[in-house]
Amino acid sequence: MNGSKNANASLTHAKIVNEYENKVWSLKRENKRLKAYKDKIENARYALKIQIYSLEKSLDKKPDKVKQAQLQSLLEIQGELK
Repeated sequence: MNGSKNANASLTHAKIVNEYENKVWSLKRENKRLKAYKDKIENARYALKIQIYSLEKSLDKKPDKVKQAQLQSLLEIQGELK
């Protein structure tokens, strides 16, 4: 009888440990996915910043309505990414 209780306790302990290990692995995968997403957003922000800077410099040299509209659109996108 005592041996049966010990075996059940060991199985219960192993089951609990296994569940928590699965949860930890799941959280690690989710963290990795979120980091990759964050990196993509940061890269998009950087590329957008470069485009805005380029348009501003070209508008300083030669004003153009199309470029001004593009700049406004990029600034709106930049605002959405913040």
